[in-house]
Amino acid sequence: MNRGVFVGLDIDHGTLQAAVRPAGQKWFANTSDSGICEIANVLASVQPEIIVLEAQGGVELPVAGTLATTGLPLAFVSQRNVRDFAKAIGQGRRERNHAELLAHFAELVQPEVRPIPANVVEQLQALKARQREMMSMLELERGRLTTHVISVQRSVRNHVNFLERSLACLAEEINQTVRASSFWR
Repeated sequence: MNRGVFVGLDIDHGTLQAAVRPAGQKWFANTSDSGICEIANVLASVQPEIIVLEAQGGVELPVAGTLATTGLPLAFVSQRNVRDFAKAIGQGRRERNHAELLAHFAELVQPEVRPIPANVVEQLQALKARQREMMSMLELERGRLTTHVISVQRSVRNHVNFLERSLACLAEEINQTVRASSFWR
């Protein structure tokens, strides 16, 4: 962990943005699993003291699930606290990049980082590994949809549908695991 390095992580409209204080670095990714993993890898290399995410009604759960598996220090904050902080420093929410505002909040307020129980990390790692395996299978099967043999195409389409449903169930299980853990509350 790098003392004095703080990260704000904003999730908005399919985009994930990380901002680092005091260095001023920024990274962007989409909120797909690969984009989340990309940001997680970058943040693991930075090793911040705190990563602040704003609780937004569930859109942050997949991000939190991935970051939890890396052992990065997470702190969840309410939108009201961030809004009050922005007013206190004389800035409206839209005057500044939101990830930068969250990083500034992390630096000045230093919210409590809740440790992630080892059993939750282990469960999330297993779920994320399975998710990656299934996504690889889905990608392969989608590539086979171009076959001209109707019976094979039907079989592949059925398998694609099954994998998509299974991935949706797995994503919900990851979200529920994060929601039920002590670090979320």
